[in-house]
Amino acid sequence: MTILEALNEYLDANGVAPETLQAVAEISHLWELEAGELLFRAEQKSDHLYIVLEGRVDIQYLMPSGMRRTFDTLGPGDFGVWSAVVEPHTTSSLGLCRIPTTVLAIEAEPLRALCRKDTDFGFRLMKQMARVIRRRLRAARQQIAEAE
Repeated sequence: MTILEALNEYLDANGVAPETLQAVAEISHLWELEAGELLFRAEQKSDHLYIVLEGRVDIQYLMPSGMRRTFDTLGPGDFGVWSAVVEPHTTSSLGLCRIPTTVLAIEAEPLRALCRKDTDFGFRLMKQMARVIRRRLRAARQQIAEAE
């Protein structure tokens, strides 16, 4: 799958200006990771927005006991590091590849600049991020309920 194919498939790209989509492709790259590799760490600057193309990424939180707890798992088409486009642009969890994984990594700062320039695209992207945040909150609530 090419970068443009991935963007067309997973971004809400229907109706997005072709030049905006091309600009997103130019600030994107494919990244292949092995099982057990960290895609991102907690409390770091959110330099990239990730779209999982193949594989699985466990979203984990470090508990006060020092143990990691998985709250959600990303699969193909899922977004990681929504904080790349939502202030304060710092991660709050870590992403651990469960199996070999390929992600599309989109550079955060130029992506935010594109959102400011093409506000229709920015609105579409933020709607997608709102869905991601909602899913993460549901997953966290489910984990809390199961722990009681």
